Amino acid sequence: MPTNRSDNCPWLSNIHVLIDDQGNIASSYRKIHLFSLSSDVLGPGRSLRESDVVIPGNEIMPPVSSPIGKLGLGICYDLRFPEFSRSLRSLGAEVLTFPSAFTVPTGTAHWESLLRARAIENQCYVIAAAQVGIHNQHRASYGHSMVVDPWGKIVAEAKDDQSLLSLEIDLNLVSSVRRKMEVFNHRRPDVYLAHSPKDALAVRMTHFTVPDSAEDEEIVSFGHVKLKRRFIFLESLHSRAFVNRKCVLPGHVLVISKRVAFRLHDLSSEEVADMFQLVQVVQKLVEDLHNTRSSSVTVQDGPDSGQTVQHVHVHVIPRKPADFKENDSIYEKLATHDKGEVKWRLEEEMSTESSMLRNFYKTNHI
Repeated sequence: MPTNRSDNCPWLSNIHVLIDDQGNIASSYRKIHLFSLSSDVLGPGRSLRESDVVIPGNEIMPPVSSPIGKLGLGICYDLRFPEFSRSLRSLGAEVLTFPSAFTVPTGTAHWESLLRARAIENQCYVIAAAQVGIHNQHRASYGHSMVVDPWGKIVAEAKDDQSLLSLEIDLNLVSSVRRKMEVFNHRRPDVYLAHSPKDALAVRMTHFTVPDSAEDEEIVSFGHVKLKRRFIFLESLHSRAFVNRKCVLPGHVLVISKRVAFRLHDLSSEEVADMFQLVQVVQKLVEDLHNTRSSSVTVQDGPDSGQTVQHVHVHVIPRKPADFKENDSIYEKLATHDKGEVKWRLEEEMSTESSMLRNFYKTNHI
């Protein structure tokens, strides 16, 4: 994808292209971190500056469902940036992929350590195909293609020659490692970002993903409540939306932070921004599905406001004309709808609604 510069020399994009078993391009990712290495490492008179000829991308692509799990796409130097892999994991990745061409000095020093670190931190498989051998008199690649499992174990490795690796990906191991050590539920971005430079607090537009049905029986936390993923219909980097066990009105759904936080002020600026971006999308989704043009969007923040589950959550309730005699009566109903003798909805009904919302989102790309 060349683009002419002012000196008529073409720019290039470094792109990771994923092709499915039908020959279709399932996703493509443009490398966002551009590599630079000085002669101090490579030797006198030798340096590498990817930015001399490559335009950086500016977007992390959502993981792609595949027969071996959800694939997160990266390229080579991206491996050195933990936030990049963390973002892919937060978006649902189970396998991180990094086609690479590490130099011999950097590969010898860091290749295995970086791959194992990204696998351990994100509890994902890491698959890294690596170029090997001499390119020209100034450049050679390290090789050592490698696959690391979610526990950090090297399960396949090539050497410094041309090789073909083959192995089975065990998604049950991914689930098991994440269940036994819930590190992503223990993260504290509210603390990390409080001590970060101001530019780290900039609001970013987030991706929205529909959960994979293969994960429907997994359990996530909503305060003290254990929630099956089958009831979740949409997720973002830090938040998730799910159908309600007891609705005030048809279409009443909830949006929560992925991290269990009691109050709104317990969330970081990034988490709050992410959650309300998801609320916007969910509001339009339920209004379109239920053919309404209004919603009540509210947060019960703290026990004196009626909050019964100690996990900050947003109620999104599509409204129709005269659904209450007095419009504000909805807040009285909201305060009592899940208290006393409550007739909870059946799981089958909730699963049906969740599937309907997932399909409606996929079809309409709201």
